[in-house]
Amino acid sequence: MSQGRAPVTLKDVAEHAEVSLATASNALTGARKVGARSIEKVLRSAAELGYRPNGAARSLRTGLHGVIGLVIPDVTNPFWAGMVGAVERLSEETGFQVSLANTDFDAARESAALSRLSKSVDGILLVSTHPDPATVRPLVESGLPVVALDEAVDVPGLGGVYSDNVGGARRAAEHLVDAGGTVFGLLEGPPSLSTATERGIGFLAGLAGRGVEPSRVHRLVAPYSFEGGREGVRRMLARHPEVDALFACTDNQAIGATFEAHDLGRTVPGDLLVCGFDDISWSSRITPTLTTVRQDAVAMAARAFEMLAEMVTRGGEARVEMLPVELVERNSTRRVTTV
Repeated sequence: MSQGRAPVTLKDVAEHAEVSLATASNALTGARKVGARSIEKVLRSAAELGYRPNGAARSLRTGLHGVIGLVIPDVTNPFWAGMVGAVERLSEETGFQVSLANTDFDAARESAALSRLSKSVDGILLVSTHPDPATVRPLVESGLPVVALDEAVDVPGLGGVYSDNVGGARRAAEHLVDAGGTVFGLLEGPPSLSTATERGIGFLAGLAGRGVEPSRVHRLVAPYSFEGGREGVRRMLARHPEVDALFACTDNQAIGATFEAHDLGRTVPGDLLVCGFDDISWSSRITPTLTTVRQDAVAMAARAFEMLAEMVTRGGEARVEMLPVELVERNSTRRVTTV
């Protein structure tokens, strides 16, 4: 090595061998099993570059653990379960392990999970239901790569991959008007969540664009759950029985609302149109099938993982990406007309 030249790093070796940083580290240390071909490539690159392990290199955050943290509010929800599956597949392909934390929508559990993971992972994928900048900011400022997905967290330097919630909810509102709705109910989510806020904004904007007066719109906050939808529509219809078109901010709410409306003697879509948001697997399996705004959970997770892996292995910059959504019309908004 010539005098004055910067020492060869593990990152240099990984790039030269065209493998992930975790694979390079494991190939050299034996911390985890690595394929023979990968080991050969890494050893050849290390020899050609003159790589010499040292204490400073081992103190780098990247390459020490080979683990990605994934924080999810509810692994039983089909939408987030799809994300878990996608992250696990990509992690296996790229040589990372996944440390999964299920927060069950609990702020204390989410904070504790972030604190625990920050000590043992190379980066974190975060679906927050309590997006507190004061909790996330110290992780980002410490240099730990963090990418939020689905729910936004307002922290500079934080990566993010989200869906077009405003545009999707606007399209849902326009569809409900076009399908024959006259008095509209909006089942919102917790106001701390960006998805709830953005979908509410989009839905109201869509109705206004179709000339719907505010007096014909009724709003009610409900948890992002099946039971939240049941309780929410029960309260909505008790206060405003004239509601004949309902938009729920999640499919879980919409499915719960559909079942509860049936129990209350209302027919869907006969006298209550229902539209959700997400397009979870159950949406096309219930009766009537649910009209919804489809967002691609797997694509969102893949984009977020790729961004995080780039930040971890190559020092990539955090950025924010927004994915498109589409309205999927099904039977819950198709009224039968008679001639």
